[in-house]
Amino acid sequence: MRIVFLALLAAVTAPAFAQTAGGGSWSLVSVGGIAAEPGGRVAFSADGAVFGSTGCNRFQSSAISAPGVLTFNSPVATTKMACLGPMQQQETLVLAALEGTVGVAYDPVADRMMLIPQEGAPVLGFVRAD
Repeated sequence: MRIVFLALLAAVTAPAFAQTAGGGSWSLVSVGGIAAEPGGRVAFSADGAVFGSTGCNRFQSSAISAPGVLTFNSPVATTKMACLGPMQQQETLVLAALEGTVGVAYDPVADRMMLIPQEGAPVLGFVRAD
Protein backbone atom coordinates (compact mmCIF):
# COMPACT_ATOMS: atom_id res chain seq x y z
CA MET A 1 0.00 0.00 0.00
CA ARG A 2 3.07 2.23 0.00
CA ILE A 3 2.33 3.00 -3.63
CA VAL A 4 -0.42 5.55 -3.44
CA PHE A 5 -2.42 7.32 -6.08
CA LEU A 6 -2.20 10.56 -4.13
CA ALA A 7 -0.32 13.68 -5.15
CA LEU A 8 2.48 14.54 -2.75
CA LEU A 9 1.84 17.58 -0.65
CA ALA A 10 4.72 20.00 -1.10
CA ALA A 11 5.08 22.21 1.96
CA VAL A 12 8.19 24.12 2.87
CA THR A 13 7.60 25.02 6.50
CA ALA A 14 5.17 23.99 9.23
CA PRO A 15 3.26 27.31 8.94
CA ALA A 16 3.00 26.85 5.18
CA PHE A 17 1.77 23.28 5.69
CA ALA A 18 -0.91 24.51 8.07
CA GLN A 19 -2.09 27.15 5.58
CA THR A 20 -2.19 24.84 2.54
CA ALA A 21 -4.11 21.66 1.77
CA GLY A 22 -2.39 19.78 4.61
CA GLY A 23 -3.35 22.20 7.35
CA GLY A 24 -6.46 22.17 9.47
CA SER A 25 -8.21 19.28 11.15
CA TRP A 26 -8.36 15.68 9.91
CA SER A 27 -10.38 12.63 11.06
CA LEU A 28 -8.60 9.27 11.23
CA VAL A 29 -10.27 6.74 8.91
CA SER A 30 -7.68 3.97 8.62
CA VAL A 31 -4.66 2.52 10.38
CA GLY A 32 -2.51 0.23 8.27
CA GLY A 33 -5.30 -0.14 5.69
CA ILE A 34 -7.88 -1.22 8.30
CA ALA A 35 -10.86 0.94 9.30
CA ALA A 36 -10.04 3.06 12.35
CA GLU A 37 -11.95 3.01 15.61
CA PRO A 38 -13.99 6.24 15.99
CA GLY A 39 -12.63 9.43 17.52
CA GLY A 40 -9.11 9.62 16.08
CA ARG A 41 -8.07 12.96 14.65
CA VAL A 42 -5.10 15.23 14.04
CA ALA A 43 -4.80 18.98 13.50
CA PHE A 44 -1.94 21.20 12.41
CA SER A 45 -1.61 24.86 13.37
CA ALA A 46 0.33 27.62 11.64
CA ASP A 47 2.95 27.72 14.42
CA GLY A 48 3.93 24.06 13.86
CA ALA A 49 1.84 22.61 16.70
CA VAL A 50 0.28 19.20 16.10
CA PHE A 51 -2.52 17.96 18.32
CA GLY A 52 -5.32 15.44 18.24
CA SER A 53 -6.63 12.18 19.60
CA THR A 54 -5.82 8.53 19.07
CA GLY A 55 -9.49 7.78 19.66
CA CYS A 56 -8.78 7.24 23.36
CA ASN A 57 -6.15 9.72 24.57
CA ARG A 58 -5.34 13.23 23.41
CA PHE A 59 -1.83 14.05 22.18
CA GLN A 60 0.24 17.07 21.26
CA SER A 61 3.58 17.63 19.61
CA SER A 62 5.14 19.86 17.03
CA ALA A 63 6.41 19.19 13.54
CA ILE A 64 8.58 20.70 10.86
CA SER A 65 7.66 20.15 7.23
CA ALA A 66 9.65 19.90 4.04
CA PRO A 67 8.43 18.96 0.57
CA GLY A 68 6.38 15.77 0.98
CA VAL A 69 7.40 15.05 4.58
CA LEU A 70 6.74 15.99 8.20
CA THR A 71 9.24 15.49 11.00
CA PHE A 72 7.58 15.12 14.38
CA ASN A 73 9.48 16.35 17.41
CA SER A 74 9.73 13.79 20.20
CA PRO A 75 8.35 13.02 22.62
CA VAL A 76 4.66 13.24 21.79
CA ALA A 77 2.81 14.24 24.97
CA THR A 78 -0.36 12.25 25.71
CA THR A 79 -3.06 12.03 28.33
CA LYS A 80 -3.07 8.74 30.25
CA MET A 81 -6.62 7.33 30.17
CA ALA A 82 -6.91 3.54 30.00
CA CYS A 83 -7.69 2.24 26.52
CA LEU A 84 -9.13 -1.25 26.13
CA GLY A 85 -9.11 -3.82 23.34
CA PRO A 86 -8.99 -2.50 19.78
CA MET A 87 -8.72 1.10 21.01
CA GLN A 88 -5.48 0.26 22.87
CA GLN A 89 -4.04 -1.33 19.76
CA GLN A 90 -5.05 1.68 17.64
CA GLU A 91 -3.47 4.08 20.13
CA THR A 92 -0.18 2.17 20.08
CA LEU A 93 -0.11 2.15 16.27
CA VAL A 94 -1.09 5.80 15.86
CA LEU A 95 1.55 7.02 18.31
CA ALA A 96 4.20 4.85 16.62
CA ALA A 97 3.28 6.39 13.25
CA LEU A 98 3.70 9.93 14.62
CA GLU A 99 7.40 9.52 15.40
CA GLY A 100 10.29 10.91 13.39
CA THR A 101 9.92 11.70 9.70
CA VAL A 102 6.84 10.57 7.80
CA GLY A 103 5.83 10.98 4.18
CA VAL A 104 2.73 13.03 3.46
CA ALA A 105 0.45 12.22 0.53
CA TYR A 106 -2.60 14.30 -0.32
CA ASP A 107 -5.48 13.62 -2.72
CA PRO A 108 -7.06 17.00 -3.52
CA VAL A 109 -10.06 15.44 -5.29
CA ALA A 110 -11.15 13.29 -2.33
CA ASP A 111 -9.63 15.69 0.25
CA ARG A 112 -7.77 12.79 1.88
CA MET A 113 -4.34 12.69 3.47
CA MET A 114 -2.02 9.81 4.31
CA LEU A 115 0.89 9.86 6.73
CA ILE A 116 3.41 7.25 5.64
CA PRO A 117 6.05 6.34 8.27
CA GLN A 118 9.52 5.39 7.07
CA GLU A 119 9.90 2.17 9.04
CA GLY A 120 7.63 -0.35 10.70
CA ALA A 121 4.68 1.79 11.74
CA PRO A 122 1.38 1.66 9.84
CA VAL A 123 0.17 4.17 7.25
CA LEU A 124 -2.49 6.48 8.71
CA GLY A 125 -5.39 7.60 6.48
CA PHE A 126 -7.36 10.78 7.14
CA VAL A 127 -10.27 12.76 5.67
CA ARG A 128 -10.68 16.49 6.22
CA ALA A 129 -12.76 17.27 9.29
CA ASP A 130 -13.18 21.02 8.65
